[in-house]
Amino acid sequence: MISKSPKYAIFSLLCIIVIVVCFSYNSYALNGHKQARGYKPATTKNILLFIPSYIGKSSIDRDAPHTIGLTAALKLSLKHYPGILLSKYDYISSIYAKNQSLHLYYPQISGTAVFSKNSAMSNSVGGMNYSVNNYSGSINATYMLYSFGSRYYGYLGSVYQMKRANAGYNLSINKNLYSVVINFATYFADIELMKADRENMKSYEMQYKAAFEFYKIGTGNLLDAETAKANMENAKAVYTNSIYNLRIARLALFNSIGLSPSKKYRFVNTLKFKPLVQKLDSLIKTAVKLNPELKESIYAVKSSRAAIDEAASGYFPELSADFSYTGQNSSFPLNRNYSVGVSVSIPIFNGFLTQNKIEYSKAMLNSNIWSRRLIRDNLVYSISIDYYAILNQYLTAKMLKSSEDAAMLAYKLALKSYKIGIGSMLELTIANTRYISAETNYINAKFTYFYQKAKLYSDLGLMREHYIK
Repeated sequence: MISKSPKYAIFSLLCIIVIVVCFSYNSYALNGHKQARGYKPATTKNILLFIPSYIGKSSIDRDAPHTIGLTAALKLSLKHYPGILLSKYDYISSIYAKNQSLHLYYPQISGTAVFSKNSAMSNSVGGMNYSVNNYSGSINATYMLYSFGSRYYGYLGSVYQMKRANAGYNLSINKNLYSVVINFATYFADIELMKADRENMKSYEMQYKAAFEFYKIGTGNLLDAETAKANMENAKAVYTNSIYNLRIARLALFNSIGLSPSKKYRFVNTLKFKPLVQKLDSLIKTAVKLNPELKESIYAVKSSRAAIDEAASGYFPELSADFSYTGQNSSFPLNRNYSVGVSVSIPIFNGFLTQNKIEYSKAMLNSNIWSRRLIRDNLVYSISIDYYAILNQYLTAKMLKSSEDAAMLAYKLALKSYKIGIGSMLELTIANTRYISAETNYINAKFTYFYQKAKLYSDLGLMREHYIK
């Protein structure tokens, strides 16, 4: 196989080239009217360049659209993010674990077949040796008639474990979608901050040029020029930092989606600045009902209770029906044995194993009960904080938008005054600083509102329902 692989690769490559060349020649026959209608003709070069690029793409990259909004990003993460897929298969494995616990409700049947060849000596025929072939087979069947709860509670515990794994799967989805929303909002926040820093840098460049020109013609002083230059260099450093922050945010967004970083993808901001209309009491009721982490803790409590009952069944007997059949041909006539009966297994002493199992299960139950209480109390507290923080942030962002508009107007007036020689460099610098600060504060406040809304829906357990469906 190793020696043939180079020949096979060369042969495959030649076949591809022949097909491409044939297709290219055929396409030229149609190019006359297609070019007239605006079609781009297919050429051998274009197709040869397309083949390796297509082969090199993973199925994930081929499925992803080139323009990605928030909903598309969340849908892609559901399909491709490793953490979600890990939890998905953990949940699937719990389904089969639950199915395994049903085996005691069915008869347990096994069979055995034996063949042996033995040599023997006949004394009646002068000590002659001969061989004897022996065949035997047996079938055994056992069915548990009654277990005093061990079979049922074992199955019930596995059902609750399956439901707990399902809640864990939903929790993993909820956390990852929250991460995608946060990274998505951070990416576009960094875009707006970068634009603001670029605008600030250009403004300081303009101020420096004006101050230097005033200094050259004698109407300005060197201090103003050097101050403007220092401000310009500082603005350049801030802008450079914002560029790299944006690149890091883009990488974080790709990672949370499960996509390989590529320049071909273009993210589109689909976030909308809308007020929250739900009331706090309604939000708390929804969270207590749907939060996956709380659901996980509830099923942990139910599973622990089933484990106590299962452990307690170790004090009781088990009733089973048994059947066996054995047949041998080593003797004549054929030896056949049948056995049918009912057996009772009575526990007498097992080194306090049953009692320790019960105590262990009770301790786990108490631990899970308090864990459920802790999760519920923290959830109600988090929902309340999220609610008031969102209301506050919405109003704050609106007021900061008004502050930004006023600061921008003040900066324009200061710049105009400086250009005509009325205002000073100090006044212009102060106005510009206030404008950039107001703009940055508004951008941060607006996207913080998006973060807080995502946190609320994550606590509610409604990330998928709110952002996708």
